[in-house]
Order: sequence, then structure tokens, then C-alpha cells
Amino acid sequence: MTATTLIKAEPAAPELPTPRRWSLVYPWLLPAIAMAVVGGIGLSRPALGWDEHATWSAAMRTPAQILDFAGNMDGVIAPYYLFTHFWTAAFGDAVGTIRLPSLIAVVLGTGLVGELGRRLFGPGTGLTAGLIVAAVPQLSRYAQDARAYGIAFFFAVLATLLLYVAVERPTWWRWAAYGAALTLLGATHMIGFLVLAGHVVTVALRRRDARVPIRWAVMVAAALLLVSPLIYLGLTQRGTQLEWIAPLDLHQVLIAPGMIFGAPAAGLLVIGLALAARWERPALPGELGALAAIPPILLIAVSFVTSPLWVPRYVLFVIAPLALLAAVALRGLRWRTVAALILIAAMGFEMQQTFRGPASHGGMDFRKAAAIVQSRLQPGDGVVYGRIGTWSLRAGLDYELRDSAVKPDDLLLREPAAEAGGLDGVECPGLTCFTTDRVWYVGARQAGDPMSNAGDELRAKFKAEYKRTGYWLLPLGTIALYERKVP
Repeated sequence: MTATTLIKAEPAAPELPTPRRWSLVYPWLLPAIAMAVVGGIGLSRPALGWDEHATWSAAMRTPAQILDFAGNMDGVIAPYYLFTHFWTAAFGDAVGTIRLPSLIAVVLGTGLVGELGRRLFGPGTGLTAGLIVAAVPQLSRYAQDARAYGIAFFFAVLATLLLYVAVERPTWWRWAAYGAALTLLGATHMIGFLVLAGHVVTVALRRRDARVPIRWAVMVAAALLLVSPLIYLGLTQRGTQLEWIAPLDLHQVLIAPGMIFGAPAAGLLVIGLALAARWERPALPGELGALAAIPPILLIAVSFVTSPLWVPRYVLFVIAPLALLAAVALRGLRWRTVAALILIAAMGFEMQQTFRGPASHGGMDFRKAAAIVQSRLQPGDGVVYGRIGTWSLRAGLDYELRDSAVKPDDLLLREPAAEAGGLDGVECPGLTCFTTDRVWYVGARQAGDPMSNAGDELRAKFKAEYKRTGYWLLPLGTIALYERKVP
């Protein structure tokens, strides 16, 4: 008897018996359908938020104007802006339409999680992993966001799936597919390249085949080279692109897992299950564990050493390997699997509702703000904006009133953002260069005086020349109507 016969792998729990053809389909199809249902509910309910206004504003420009804008700001997001420009030109710019690419991407990404689980562990495990992903609140939140995060999730999962396909059968065309997915990931969201920190572990553990590390390195180098212009723009624009990120502290580190999932309890349950995962080939859970842990740890570490970079949505893709590991821990435990899925969905239900609130995407409820202005608007009215987030306030009202026959004149604007090549337009230097009889004020609202964000110059002009005849306080927003004083 040889040593090989003495060491036997623990038998895996049996998968549910299914017809072979169906077992190739349901692990990715059913999770994708579930994500389409969950992500599609309330897709158009929240008004466009702060960042989504940047997407709409950029998409309404010509391709030449978008490239000009990219040279000044948001250069790393330029490919997404160009895509959205052509998308809205073809399908319109309604709220649901402009968010639809994100929903499609997250639906496809969820399906790919199921397919990856099927290839690595079996169809039942793939199905469970995909359904866990569909139940995570944060993914449905960014399936409903007109930004690139959902699309980056798709390309990160696709790249991971193609990596495993390539390492099993390392032909050049499979590696080329992997490189293409990496390139598209980097072009969608630069920080998505953190997925490589997990991929390098997978490659290192398969170094017995000399072709694997060599071809992987070639594809990574090619992807980085193709995306290098965006990398350059990202480095040169880092001060303006990421200046809004708050410095990282210990509290943010401690709550990071819950923030990634969008629901702390659901996140801790999935992570707890992932830590309990066991497999006859220990290297495979180790590879997925590295993919789940190393990218956020790196981003947090860099944020402490250099300027802040930590934003939980930047590493949404780590939900995929964690879901796969959790599914491995539940493998063969049918009723416990059902109970775990119900628990994850129940723990995230409140946040699912919160994410679909009217102003859940950041800033005030611009739809309600525009309705207030439009219902009382008179020909000749003007509008001025608060001094904090002026670009988003302006784009938000412009978006909501884009189909209105009568719109207020933007009294301070001297050069539109598209012509100025920036996120906001060029305003009148003095901020008091208007004599209109009726002026609307639209501003962000923080604690304290609801008019504090108007700034000293506007406040002084309003006090000296106008009387306030209308006043509406919204969550995070202030709407006011001023009419010129009668001498």
C-alpha cells in the first residue's frame, strides 16, 4: 500500500441531483434573474444624486467636450462618460434609462459569480453564491446608480472567472480574453486593478506550469499599458478627483466590512460563513480568501500612508469571493442554506428600503425641489445656487427641468460647464450681478442656519434688496423665493 492510498480527501457533500444540461444553466441564470428583480425594484424612484448629476452633465456634452473635460477633471471616468453619452443619445436620459447599464452589469456579474462557483465547486455551490450576491443590499444599490461602480463589479468578476479558465487551460486566446477584461476594468474604474492583488496569489499557487506566470504577466502588462493614459490622468488629477474623501480612522476600519455589504449584520454573517469554508483542496479557498481580503487591506493601508483613498464601493468586487466561500461552507446543508439566504435577505431588507428612498443617492430630493420651483415659476424668474456643491445643485435643477417649457434664468452663470471644460460653469465674479425682480435660491442645507450655504455676498444682497416670500426646507436642501422690495 502506497502513501497515496493512505491519504484520502474527505468526501464532499453531494450536490442536488439535476439533469446535466440544466446544471450548466441554473447556477448563473437563477441568481441573474433574482438580481434583475431585486435591482429593478424602485430603479427610478430615487432622484438622481450628487455624483449622478456629474454623469448626466458629462453625457450631455459632445465627445470632444468630454475629452476636454477629462483633461481637467474626472479623466479616469472619461470612458464611462463617453459610453453614457452614446447610451443616452440612443435611449434617452430618463432616470431609469441612465441607470440601466449599471443594472445590466450587476445582473450579469451576479450570474458570473454563479458560473464561477459552478466551475470551481459545483452547480449547487454556484447557485448559493449567486443568490447570496443577489441578496446583498450594496450591490442592488449600485445596480441603481448612474456611475461606473456596478460595471466595474462586472468586469472584476469576469476577469476572475477568465483567470481560472486560463490557468486550467493556458492557451493564448484564453489569456487574451483575461487581458481584455482587465483592460475594460481599468478603463471603467482605475482602483478596480486592486483585483490583481488577489489574482497574483492564484497565479503563484499554479507556478508548476511555467506558462501561467509568464502569460499572466504579459496580459497584466498589456492591460496597464493600454490604460496608462488614464493612469497618468488619475495621478495628475488626484488632488481634485479625491479631495472629498475624509481621512481614515480606526472607526472606519472597524466598520469597513459592514460598509462594503451595505448592511453590517448581513456582511458579518457572510464573512463568518466564509471563514468556516473547508475544501478538499485548501489552496482554492486560500486563493478566494486572498482575493477578498488583500484589496481592501491594501486600500486601507495606502489611505493611512498617503492621502485618503478608502471608499467601500471601490472594492465591491470582494463580495463575490466572500459569497463563494460562504456557499462552500453551506455546501450540502440544504435547509441551512435556505435559512442563511433568508437571514441575509432579512438583515438587508431595511437597507434595501433605505436605498430606494427619494433622496437616497446623495443630496436633497431634487425631484421635489424642482416640483416646488416649477409649480410657482413665473416668466422672468431667475435662480441662484448655494456655494457648496454648486455644480451638482445646478445640474440637478437643470436635469429635473430639462423638459419644462419655462425655466428660471441662471443669473450668475457666465459660461456653461461644457464650454468651460469643468464640472461647473464660470460664474459672475461678484455673485451679485443680477437685478431680477423674482429670484429662486436653491442650496444645500447643513446643521444650523438653512441659508448659511448662500454665502455672505448673496445673503447681503438678499437682505438689502429683496424680501423672502417663500421658504421650503427639504432634507439636506433649502428652497427660497425672493421678490424685490418695493421702494
